[in-house]
Amino acid sequence: MRHLSTRLSFSQAASGSISGVFTPFFGAFLAYRGLSPDQIGLVLSLSLVLRAFSGPLSGIVADARNDRRAVMLFLYWVALTGFSALCLVGSPLLIALCAVPAYLAYGAATPLLESVSVRLAERYGFDYGRVRIWASTAFVVMNVVGGVFAKFFGLGVIAPLLAAGAAVAVLSTLMLPSPPNASVDASPLSRRLKATLGETRELLRSKVFLIFLAAASFVQATHAFYYGYGGLHWKAIGYSALLIGIIWPLGVLGEIALFSVALRVQAAFTPARLLFIGGAICVLRWTILAFDPPFPLVVFAQFLHGGTFAVGHLGAVFFIVKAVPQRLAATAQSLYFVCSQGVLMGIMTMASGAVYASWQGRAYLLMAACGVVAMLFATLLAKRWHGERILHGDEDEIVDTI
Repeated sequence: MRHLSTRLSFSQAASGSISGVFTPFFGAFLAYRGLSPDQIGLVLSLSLVLRAFSGPLSGIVADARNDRRAVMLFLYWVALTGFSALCLVGSPLLIALCAVPAYLAYGAATPLLESVSVRLAERYGFDYGRVRIWASTAFVVMNVVGGVFAKFFGLGVIAPLLAAGAAVAVLSTLMLPSPPNASVDASPLSRRLKATLGETRELLRSKVFLIFLAAASFVQATHAFYYGYGGLHWKAIGYSALLIGIIWPLGVLGEIALFSVALRVQAAFTPARLLFIGGAICVLRWTILAFDPPFPLVVFAQFLHGGTFAVGHLGAVFFIVKAVPQRLAATAQSLYFVCSQGVLMGIMTMASGAVYASWQGRAYLLMAACGVVAMLFATLLAKRWHGERILHGDEDEIVDTI
C-alpha cells in the first residue's frame, strides 16, 4: 500500500479531467454533431434515469466481489470505448448508443472511487481531502483546456479529450494495488451477490440511513438551478460570456480550499453537523444570488461553493465511512450519488425551469428552501445517530482490499 494516497490522487485527477470536459461541453458537442435539442435532452435524461440503476448495481457488484478496483477498471474501459467511438460515428442513433453507455460507466465509477478513497484514508490515516482535491483541480484545469481546444480546433475535439481522460482513468486504476490473494472468496459470486442485496435492502430499511440520504441529497440538490440555469440567468442580466467564464470557476476554488483542510474539518465536526452547516450555507448563498446583488456579493457567493458543495459532501462521505461497514461502502456511496446527483437533482432541475420561466433569478429561493429542508433532516439525523454502525456483521474478517 506504499504511496497509496499518491495513486488515489492520480485516479481522482483522471476522474475530474473527464468531468471537467463533459460538464461544460458535452451538450454543445452533441449539438455540433447534429443532434436536435430534443435529441440532446433525450440522451442526457436517459443517462440520468439509467444511472439510478447502473450506479447502485455497480456498487453492489463491487462490494459482493470485495474488489472495487476490478469493477472500476471495467467501467472505465466501457467509458473509453464509448468516448473513442464518438470520434468515428455520425448518425444520431449511433452517437446515442455510444454516449449513453460511456456516461453511465463514468458516472458509476465515480462513487466507487470516492468510496475507496475515503475508506482507505480512514484506515491508513492520510487526508481524504488532500486526495479528493485533485479531482476538483483537474476539473478546473480541463474547463480551461477544453475551452481553448474547442476555440482553436472546434467542438469536434471534445470526444478525443473525453477519450484521453478515460484512457488516463484506466491507467490510474491499473496502478492501484490488486486485492491480495487472501481476500479472494471461494464462494460463488451469485451467493455473495444475494447476501449483498439482502444487506442493501436492510440498509434501505434503516431510518437513520434514509434520513441521511434525505439530508445529503437536499444539500446537493440546492445546486440544481445554479448548474442548469445560473449561466443563462447571468447572461440575461447582462454578464458577458467572458465574465461568466471567469466567475464560474471561483466556486471550485472555494471547494478546493475546503478539501485542503478536510482532516481538520473531520476532527472538528460530526457528519450530521457538517450536513447542517452545508444546508445553512446553501440558504445564505442562494438567498444572496436570488436578488441579483452587486458584483462583489456575487463573487462572495461563488466562493461559498466550498460550503454548499464541499461541506455537505464531506459530511456525507464521513457518515458513510463511520456508519456503514466496509463490505457495503461502495453500495452506500453509490446510493448517495444516485439520490443526490441523479433523482433529486433531476426533480429540482425540472422544478427550477418552471419557476425560472416566471420568476427569473428569484428561483434561487427555491434552492434556499431546499437548504432549510436539508437542515431539518440533518437535525433529525443528529438526534437519531450517535456515531455507531447502522449494520453489524463480520466486517473485521474482510482483509485489506481496494
